[in-house]
Amino acid sequence: MNQPHHDPHHPHQHHADEAHTNKTKLILQLTVGTIVIVALASLATLNFSGSTGEKYQTRGKLEAVCDVVVQRPVDGLSQPFEVSKLPLPVVIDLDEMTGAYAGEYSISLNRKGTLRVDGDNLEILRQAMFKRYGITIQGEHAELNRKTGEFRQWLDLGNDKHLTLMTGKCRRKDNAPF
Repeated sequence: MNQPHHDPHHPHQHHADEAHTNKTKLILQLTVGTIVIVALASLATLNFSGSTGEKYQTRGKLEAVCDVVVQRPVDGLSQPFEVSKLPLPVVIDLDEMTGAYAGEYSISLNRKGTLRVDGDNLEILRQAMFKRYGITIQGEHAELNRKTGEFRQWLDLGNDKHLTLMTGKCRRKDNAPF
């Protein structure tokens, strides 16, 4: 086994080697610490929402009014749809990650849906299980594109089938960008 050679003529050499080793360890620890801090700071500035670079409101409530065209089935899906235009209030709570609009089905201002943020899009969704138009509705979805202001609402009919009920354009109540 290799033992450090201790020279009795140089008693301070052992202390000098130990001091050099301690300095090397300190420099290594500081370097690693700096790298960790820089890496964490970089992660903190990354945008995990998949945003396209737009700066959007990320906290608080977002209230909008959407001018929509509603296409509502009257008596089954094969009948001509009743079409109307109306203003639609939308409320999104970015702190609670919920959203609601004046819907007719499972999502309403009284029964909020779950908010999912995906880049420019805010999607409000709620699982459902009710019969309407002779079929079982499995979910309700609404999406607001913050870049374009476009709004659409659809029902999930299962088997990758969807029924779009509303489309339109939204603007914030305070006229600020989304």
